[in-house]
Amino acid sequence: MAYAWDDLPADLRASIQLRTGHVTKAVPPTAGTVSDYAATLDTATGPVFCKAIRTDNPRAWMHRREAAVSPALPNTAAALHWSVEAVGWLALGFEHIPGRHADLSPGSGDLPLITRTLGQLADALTPAPPLRGFTLAERWSGQDYWQTVRERHPDRLGPWTAVRLDALVTAEREAPGLVDGRTLAHTDLTGSNILISGGTARVIDWAFPAPGAPWVDTAYLVVRLIGAGHTPAEAEQWAARLPLWREASPWAVTAFGATLAGLWTLRSAEQPGRQWDILSAHGLAWLRHRLG
Repeated sequence: MAYAWDDLPADLRASIQLRTGHVTKAVPPTAGTVSDYAATLDTATGPVFCKAIRTDNPRAWMHRREAAVSPALPNTAAALHWSVEAVGWLALGFEHIPGRHADLSPGSGDLPLITRTLGQLADALTPAPPLRGFTLAERWSGQDYWQTVRERHPDRLGPWTAVRLDALVTAEREAPGLVDGRTLAHTDLTGSNILISGGTARVIDWAFPAPGAPWVDTAYLVVRLIGAGHTPAEAEQWAARLPLWREASPWAVTAFGATLAGLWTLRSAEQPGRQWDILSAHGLAWLRHRLG
């Protein structure tokens, strides 16, 4: 369930207000959230963005991960001001960033700002700060999404994927070594995780950070640009403005795309929902562009 401020345990609200002063208003975010509670709090010491989750929620690890990585992030991310754990809840208080979610559509004036921010993040987060957790290569190792689709859901293989399935399986199995690197990547970049504020693109929601190649976050955004209306060629032309993108081999980018498309195709088969169907279609559109 989604909680309102007054629904939170009194001891948790008291612990938060020890850090913020009295809360006078709570405004929920416009985008979705995995938190049990999220809102911009108007407080005696100024606005703060608060997200909170029950510690028995299976997704609580995401909040702990974000709390762990936040002190190492540059100012292109939202600063973590405090964290509170009380009465079975974990709450995080972030810098309030006044702004809006990024527009990724063709011709958007936000795209140059995002390009600049991606370069700044790669520079600031190389080498990756020491954190416990898997690298992207380790996260992807042994996944075999396309092989699983072949064995369990052959009905999900259209004519194009069926003909190229061996190449997709090979690409996915080689991907971990190709995405390995020394740069801390966000690995979940979407328009809703980028805020435009004061002529700058700020990246939020660092729940899945992992060391990887410096071009990885740009690749995650390529497929999101396709979903926002760019052709695959146009999305890659945008990515090519970043010098770090040109460090990636063509096969590494293809292997990256094959892994994402395989993940989303498998999820569309095993966790039916329009979200996975759409992401799978965007990933496959990118692969068709790359593999012909």
